[in-house]
Amino acid sequence: MEKILVIGANGFLGGKLLPIFENKYDVYAADITISEIDEKFHPIQLDITNAEQVKTVFNRLKPNLTILTAAMTNVDACEDFPEKANLINAIGPLNVANAIKENKGRLIHISTDFIFDGKRGNYTEEEEPNPLGVYGESKLRGEKNVLESGVTALICRTSVLYGWPAANQRDNFFSWAYKQFHNGKHIKIIKGQITTPTLVDDLVKFLYDVSEFKTTEIYHTTGPEAISRYDFVTKLVNIFKFSPDLLEPVDFFKQNAPRPDNSSLNTQKIQQTNYHRFRGIEVSFQHLKQINHQ
Repeated sequence: MEKILVIGANGFLGGKLLPIFENKYDVYAADITISEIDEKFHPIQLDITNAEQVKTVFNRLKPNLTILTAAMTNVDACEDFPEKANLINAIGPLNVANAIKENKGRLIHISTDFIFDGKRGNYTEEEEPNPLGVYGESKLRGEKNVLESGVTALICRTSVLYGWPAANQRDNFFSWAYKQFHNGKHIKIIKGQITTPTLVDDLVKFLYDVSEFKTTEIYHTTGPEAISRYDFVTKLVNIFKFSPDLLEPVDFFKQNAPRPDNSSLNTQKIQQTNYHRFRGIEVSFQHLKQINHQ
């Protein structure tokens, strides 16, 4: 059985990848802290910014497939600490790619819609990125480092991952809004910022389907709908039967880092494959509502 190494196993996506690959691979889980990882996934303490440590782990384990989900994703923190963001989001992927290439493995690298400036949206895989802030810049450098390393890799750009997090994980945009409404709290949501939100369960299934890839590709792996933050939360209110009085639209939020106005990704390329289909928002919310009540 081939070995798979999931880096960032404590995270929202990483944690959901571990169990689904059990019937296909010998699964290994890595993160900078490993106390929360189930022993059956052979936890490995790993700091991707430490090139020597990365090399040692890969030379010992020799995974056939690595999925790199670890990243510094707090957009405002990246703006405040650009050197740290570059180390984790750009140098980290380079260290991993170089170690994989030495051991003739393959890599799935998770990237972001924030590599685009958001001036028009519906970006295809072939379009030239132009990030606005440190987060997007550092993630784009990470992509380039992976591609230039020569390792066989998939770059999977995603956007606004949502779903039910594990008890020990921080909230995502969906679960945060759900909890606020569930507790009867009033929230303000910006009317703009159009993205293509992605149900985490769908991304997990797509990565499972594509895991035996043989050639380097870039994929836009997001949900099929371009939607504003406010309209996304409005759908949540409607599906989960919360009071619309708890939701207020606003035109502007003061934030440290610039956000693209429309970073929606075009998904025609993945829709033409036989891999798992990403669901629309309302169908996804119905799915989340159902599994929350089981």
